[in-house]
Amino acid sequence: MQSDQPAPGGPATQATSPMELVFHLGAHATDAGQVAGWLEQNAAALQDQGLTVPAPRRFLAQVSQALAAHGPDGAAPPAREEALLKTLGLGDGRQRLVVSAPGLLGPVGQVIAPEGFYIKDVARRIYGLRVLFPRTRMHFLLAVRGADSFLPALLARLPDGAAEQLLPLLDDDILPWSLLVSTLRRHAPAAALTVWRHEDLPQVWPQVLATLAGPGRRVPVTGMMDLAAMELTAQGRQRAGRYLAANPPGDAARLQKVMALFAERFGRQTTPSADISLPEWALQHVTRLARSYDTEWADIASLDGVRALG
Repeated sequence: MQSDQPAPGGPATQATSPMELVFHLGAHATDAGQVAGWLEQNAAALQDQGLTVPAPRRFLAQVSQALAAHGPDGAAPPAREEALLKTLGLGDGRQRLVVSAPGLLGPVGQVIAPEGFYIKDVARRIYGLRVLFPRTRMHFLLAVRGADSFLPALLARLPDGAAEQLLPLLDDDILPWSLLVSTLRRHAPAAALTVWRHEDLPQVWPQVLATLAGPGRRVPVTGMMDLAAMELTAQGRQRAGRYLAANPPGDAARLQKVMALFAERFGRQTTPSADISLPEWALQHVTRLARSYDTEWADIASLDGVRALG
């Protein structure tokens, strides 16, 4: 597995270090756009450190156009890859692009399809990145989520009647996140892959943001409050906000410690359920799928080439 660390023998220089593409895949119905929001708020600060932070829709459009022009077969020649990287904003001292784009896995309406869970077109999309950027170092960041909260949140984003149409397409015993992880490893075997549980984001968000920024770079504090306060009650958020206004935290580690103290004092809230009503048979189906989540997470964390947070 390739990593973000410089090669042995000293720090990498801009002249010799490869270009890096870092993709926060999400997936759909995880983190409520908070990671993307942090990147957007801190685009200028990250760019000052040599990163490129494109708008997700523009990035996806550029990659789709490039893949359509190139075709699915054969790696892009060096000149074409270099031209595409330049179009995306890399080069001239910028070596690392970071984007939050769950759309790389396909539209939300294809998460559950007759082909299965996160199967339709996913392999082609990931292989397409490998074809377009054969010499560029890639890193995928993926959040997974238990079926009992993921499926209601996903269905709430789809038209009425989606539950009746889509849930019967899922097996009764597992929501196969491990298959998606295996697809990423199989079709981009040289790419780094960091995975965490959506439920653990209140604890692992500093590691997520540090992974996005990359080694040796400052992680901007702006926008961290939303991530750090996810578990706090309304009263805890209000009190923490007042305290932090008078005592800026300085970095993610300090902010996380402050939030832990306020959570201990004012309590933690559970994640609100999606605003969707499911019939009894669907609730039973979701419950069956949720039972295997802990076991599947253990399987994912043990896969070769996977860095599991939490």
